[in-house]
Amino acid sequence: MTTETYNYDDVTTGSDQIATTLVTVSSGQNLAKYTPIGQVTSTGEFVASVRTATNGSQNPVYITAQAVDATGGDTAAQVFKAGTFDPEMLAWDASHNAVSKLLAFVGTPISLQKPAAVL
Repeated sequence: MTTETYNYDDVTTGSDQIATTLVTVSSGQNLAKYTPIGQVTSTGEFVASVRTATNGSQNPVYITAQAVDATGGDTAAQVFKAGTFDPEMLAWDASHNAVSKLLAFVGTPISLQKPAAVL
């Protein structure tokens, strides 16, 4: 008899309902799953959130639900728009620090929360 196991990563940590939406990821992006993304105000497209950006994308509003390869052109992708997620599992840009991570997603239905201790 063969035993198979499946280990999956669960980025969710709360009881809030998860919701997704379809967005356009800007050309030239190759995003890992669970990347915080922000919206470029001049185009409406989404890119990886970089804290030092000045085009609107410095404020993360969504999280990629899977890896997104938009290197060949603008790409439609499903992203998380609501839910509670483990901040340590997100693929943050290196420019984000502890403070910017705490302030991420303010005003959105996304919350960040570390997993509860196992009892």
